[in-house]
Amino acid sequence: MRLVNITALKITLVFLAGILCSHYFEFALEFLQGVVIFNSVLLLLAWWRSKTMIFQDGVFASISLVALFLFGAWVYQLHQPINHSTHYSNEEYENNNVIFQLKIKSQLKPDLFNEKYIASIQSINGKELTGDLLLLIAKDPIALGIEVDEQLLIASDFQELPTPKNPYQFDYAAYLNQLGIYHQLRLTNGEIIKKFKGKSTLRGIAFSIRKKINNRLIENGFNGNPLALINALLLGQRQEISQEVYSDFAAAGAVHILAVSGLHVGIIMLILQFFFKPLERLPKGKTLKICCVVLCLWIFAVIAGLSPSVLRAVTMFSFLTYAMESNRETSTFNTLLASAFLLLTLNPNLIFHIGFQMSYLAVFAIIWINPMLQKLYRPKTFIDRKLWEITTVSFSAQLGVSVLSIYYFNHFPGLFFITNLVVLPFLGLILGLGVLIIFLAVIKGLPAIFVEGYSALLEGLVSFISWAASQRSFYFDELSFSKPEVILLYLFIITGILVLQKFSGKHFIYFLTCIICLQLVFILEKMEGANQEFVIFHKSRNSILGIKNGDHLRLFSNLNSENINNENLIKNYRTKAKIKKVTTDTIKETFQYDHKTIVIIDSLSVYPTIKNGVDFVILRNSPRLHLERMIDSLNPKNIIADGSNYTSYVNRWRESCQKRKLPFYHTGKEGAFNID
Repeated sequence: MRLVNITALKITLVFLAGILCSHYFEFALEFLQGVVIFNSVLLLLAWWRSKTMIFQDGVFASISLVALFLFGAWVYQLHQPINHSTHYSNEEYENNNVIFQLKIKSQLKPDLFNEKYIASIQSINGKELTGDLLLLIAKDPIALGIEVDEQLLIASDFQELPTPKNPYQFDYAAYLNQLGIYHQLRLTNGEIIKKFKGKSTLRGIAFSIRKKINNRLIENGFNGNPLALINALLLGQRQEISQEVYSDFAAAGAVHILAVSGLHVGIIMLILQFFFKPLERLPKGKTLKICCVVLCLWIFAVIAGLSPSVLRAVTMFSFLTYAMESNRETSTFNTLLASAFLLLTLNPNLIFHIGFQMSYLAVFAIIWINPMLQKLYRPKTFIDRKLWEITTVSFSAQLGVSVLSIYYFNHFPGLFFITNLVVLPFLGLILGLGVLIIFLAVIKGLPAIFVEGYSALLEGLVSFISWAASQRSFYFDELSFSKPEVILLYLFIITGILVLQKFSGKHFIYFLTCIICLQLVFILEKMEGANQEFVIFHKSRNSILGIKNGDHLRLFSNLNSENINNENLIKNYRTKAKIKKVTTDTIKETFQYDHKTIVIIDSLSVYPTIKNGVDFVILRNSPRLHLERMIDSLNPKNIIADGSNYTSYVNRWRESCQKRKLPFYHTGKEGAFNID
């Protein structure tokens, strides 16, 4: 039986292709609007023509696919805030003379020094404009907190978003760009001119509800890890989860339960379906049941903060609720595609979100692969059957997301089977009891024994996760896949399953083709990885230089070998560049690399005399030297200052180099410097 309608799959894939094409080639919105209108006229004419034909020749179908492609491209550009005439980026501003009126849209997890918010612009210098900004407010223990829907009047100036300073570092600016955020504001509480309550929104109401719930939980004795887990599992807020607990969940393969997403919404959907099952006895009871389940899911979405992950999951499972109640397997696949099409129409940037990709891959794998695995073994007892169901569902979901997970996070938790076998049976209980706990806390009827029991249950969960995370021999770190490898590995998995599902010559040829292509990609990337490069990494208050020769990396630094290997910037580079051997050494005075001479000048301000000039001079540890005299002596072609130098020194050196028209590079501003 064909489990997915090919037409539905074509529609989704062609629409998706239009979005991706528009993203990478950046068509002008006006151009796309004209093309879409022209193609719509052609589509109407082709439809009229097809009505008069007995035998169709495929013209209407072809134009329809082109229309879908163009629609995807147009929708993507339409949803880019920067393309709207009212966006703040289309205005010109004088530096240090910008008055913002902002409205707090959502609160993010704070860092060590700042509270972080997403704020929407109401006006700039009195003119109504639109756009979102990242707002950083220095932590102040005395000042009152800022809440969602509050409006702020501030005087500040636009700042660029932080860009990656080292190779293969997470690009936070690119991530925010996908959310329609292109600048940030950094200020202190004292720089806020005025703060007042704005018009209430659903997000603001949800924030108030969560704040009230949180206060009630604290009043009833919840604190520490149990309080943080309740906020994460049921209220969609992970801000209070400690880094240690988060790392343990990641290492144990259970980090997905800390974010309200498809797993939680799916469990809540099943609980609601069971709760509302008696409605089926009424006339049109099944329709009433579906409406009640979907309504409750959306109420949960509001309370959980209407975050993109929650909206995505609730939309997907709202569609799946109908599909599951229809008891048709084909309907489930097509409904999944329909929900993806709807979400991408409303927000095409979702396709670039990790959560969107992994949620749909996991659900698709469960729907497709799990029924096949269930047939391999027929348990006779209830407990055996449930354990087998959890095992097959976990394996199916992990098979769906494992390649993408390694691509993004560079690790694979080998104990995910054991973790899920223990956690998943209790997660429904934890969520169900959590809803009851919250309800009783809000109505001030929560018994102390419930608080103690539920806290003990959550502490037990944390202890088990901590134990699983401590089994480091089952945790595979520093794994890496490239984009071509990810695509081909998924094609390999799909064709392999097709061969196992129904063996045919065509499926087997597809499978062998994927294997050959994978081998070719592995060979090509190994050849490409055999290159050499000299890297001046950026590390605040320290110096790290690296020479890569194939899969060998030599590091030169003022840090000891243990500290330098534990640096995230080195781990990222080592993983993505597929380094197998790392050696460390102290920083030398001069380097000869690829027929280039590199001189290092440190705080002693001592440098050698080289008659023929040098290619690069690297300044480290803020040397007190007469820069122009050094330039006359060494005649360098480039001057580089790393992250160990004082900012005031760097600014002075930059001015001197500009006067001499000599290239100057600061890793603190431009990022790591690479000499190929």
